[in-house]
Amino acid sequence: MMAQTNDWKDARVTYDEATGSYRVDRDSSELLSTNVVLSIAAIEGVRPTQLPPLAQTIDPDALETVFGRSEDALLSFSYAGYRVTLDALGSIEVVPIGDAQPLQ
Repeated sequence: MMAQTNDWKDARVTYDEATGSYRVDRDSSELLSTNVVLSIAAIEGVRPTQLPPLAQTIDPDALETVFGRSEDALLSFSYAGYRVTLDALGSIEVVPIGDAQPLQ
């Protein structure tokens, strides 16, 4: 599984030093919730199973429903020490909580 997260990071996660944030190139063949967990695991260099269950933070099924039906959805939530922001265009931004700016 570590190979999977390393491959995920190499292929999908970029770090923007100017903003201190990570941008994720979403894999549309995977569930959005899977994208979130794999991205943070890759950033942290851990197995996805070493992270807390996403369902303790947000309902993964509701996440899929909202973003599957809305063309203008925008959602931010905290998970595993990061502020995760998702939009309907498929953008995923991950910012360490200590560096996160308040939502405007």
